[in-house]
Amino acid sequence: MIPLLNSPESLTAFGDSRADAVDTVMDLLTNRRRRAVLQYLEANDGSATLTELAVEIAAQETGSDPNAISDHGTVSAREQRAVRISLHHTHIPKLAATEAIDYDTATETVALRDRGRALLSRQEAVDGAPQGLR
Repeated sequence: MIPLLNSPESLTAFGDSRADAVDTVMDLLTNRRRRAVLQYLEANDGSATLTELAVEIAAQETGSDPNAISDHGTVSAREQRAVRISLHHTHIPKLAATEAIDYDTATETVALRDRGRALLSRQEAVDGAPQGLR
């Protein structure tokens, strides 16, 4: 059994009803880029700039290996820009609307909140599920 959404207080954090909360959590976690944002923030003291996130996610998506000159290998500016645009216009606003992150538009800084950490714990519960339940 997956201990995904068994805490009533955590459910209300993402919606008015249990069904809304489950739908919201599943919607947020269904996208690889949103998961990558949350994971990167968690691994990097809870904050990053939009540019840092874009570079890191573009590197992950292209399978670019870090090298001696750059921590992000051969990720092109075009790939970074495409990821940055999707983060700025789609993924960051969705995460901010559910209060999983804070986003300062003036400094383009993203900060992980407790609700974002709760989302990560739900994702980890799914990742640890037996193969037939994924």
